[in-house]
Amino acid sequence: MFKNIKKIIKVELILIKLNFESFLFYRLNALLIFVGSAFYNLGAILFIQFLFNNITSFAGYDKWDLLLFYGIGQSLGFIYLFSTNPNKYKFVNMVDNGNLDLILTKPLNSIVYSTLNKFSFEHLIGLIQPVMIIIYVFSNKTYMFNPAGIIIALSSIFISIILSHLINVITLIPTFWLQRQQLYRFYPETADLSNYPYEIFDSKISKFIFFILIPYALLVNIPFRSISGDLNTNLFFLEILVLSFFILTTKHLWKFGLKNYQSASS
Repeated sequence: MFKNIKKIIKVELILIKLNFESFLFYRLNALLIFVGSAFYNLGAILFIQFLFNNITSFAGYDKWDLLLFYGIGQSLGFIYLFSTNPNKYKFVNMVDNGNLDLILTKPLNSIVYSTLNKFSFEHLIGLIQPVMIIIYVFSNKTYMFNPAGIIIALSSIFISIILSHLINVITLIPTFWLQRQQLYRFYPETADLSNYPYEIFDSKISKFIFFILIPYALLVNIPFRSISGDLNTNLFFLEILVLSFFILTTKHLWKFGLKNYQSASS
């Protein structure tokens, strides 16, 4: 198992290096994306500032809490745009054109290699902005940091990145049966739900959906609450269980989809 993980990491590092070399030829794209993101983030900051001109707290959170929440959410968003997003359309085209066979014949993990082989450094540079927002918050409000909270926050961010990728992989799997299917648009069009405090999911049905089936309530909330000192550690263990569930579900659905793809192409 560890040998396989080491092999995956080695291949991904090579792909990242190749994509970075390609990025150096298109630096203007990075500048345009950075400027566009700056206007978007400025608008969000001004909106939060305007909101708190008339109120002192929102659902128990002050202005700095919401800015921190926003900064963490945007950080995850830029990592998604860097890693997962560039591969969606490429994967759909590979399956529709029968080119996935080129990957299946290689001694590599087909899930990882076919859905994580292209990287957008143009968007990775944009990660600077939400990190600056987080630093700005820390310079204006003191949070009671503790080593356990920081470890949980960093671990949860890593888990959230994997979860968001797995959600996307699951929405790509129907491509094995349906040409030009659009389900892969699901995550980018609904992921904003992860940028709200999980208190908005107050019914039993919504909790089941957004904590387990589509775990948007965990992606940003756990890192935020770990930093702010408001985390129930049971939720972190729930996130680990949800990750395990998604890994197993993705592997089984992938194998099922591959059988259909291979029988159709044979």
